[in-house]
Amino acid sequence: MGQAAADARVNHTTLAIVNGARGGQDAQTWDTATDVNYDSVRINRLGPLGLTERQVQVAWVKQADAGPRDSLPSTQSDAYQLESRLANIARALKTRYPNLQLIFFSSRIYAGYATTTLNPEPYAYESGFAVKWLIQGQIDQLANGGTVTDTRAGDLNYNSGSAWLAWGPYLWADGMTPRQSDGLIWQVSDFVQDGTHPSQSGQQKVGTMLLAFFKTSPFTKCWFVNGGTCP
Repeated sequence: MGQAAADARVNHTTLAIVNGARGGQDAQTWDTATDVNYDSVRINRLGPLGLTERQVQVAWVKQADAGPRDSLPSTQSDAYQLESRLANIARALKTRYPNLQLIFFSSRIYAGYATTTLNPEPYAYESGFAVKWLIQGQIDQLANGGTVTDTRAGDLNYNSGSAWLAWGPYLWADGMTPRQSDGLIWQVSDFVQDGTHPSQSGQQKVGTMLLAFFKTSPFTKCWFVNGGTCP
């Protein structure tokens, strides 16, 4: 948000960017519309800005499960459970924000330096599969005339109970091995002591990728930047 506020290209006239994140609140605390986290956002984040839930039209979601235990290819893997929870979050968001049009999902950053069991590897990497399956579930459902094809995801019809789902920026890279697409690496210094949460430099990396995404995506730049156009 700080980078966006300082960027003259960002639409500061009709666009309000609101930080709805809450520390220590994993996917299970956002997966129903009655979860208290949504009340907190309404009261403490939207309210002071004079905004209401009915004005929310776009959401960026980055979520995970605390303390995962089973990795792929287990049929009980956390990635499968996370897909279901992300789908529930998509439906909860649409219930709380009836005019929501777009939800962009990002998976976890690198967790190879983790010193706790909060969300280490390979779970951070595998959260990308949860996002992939979620979005594929909506695509397949709509291609199938609205009939649900992925029971883990459930009903994601964007004509009724969900907004349109898509990838946000992909944040994972394999530690110090540069990512081929853009050279992204994650250093030990990009994390605080637990090796899981980003330090100031890690936050800067995520913020830079997020800002670049919203400024350049064909589905966002027409309303995120001044003079931008969308299809």
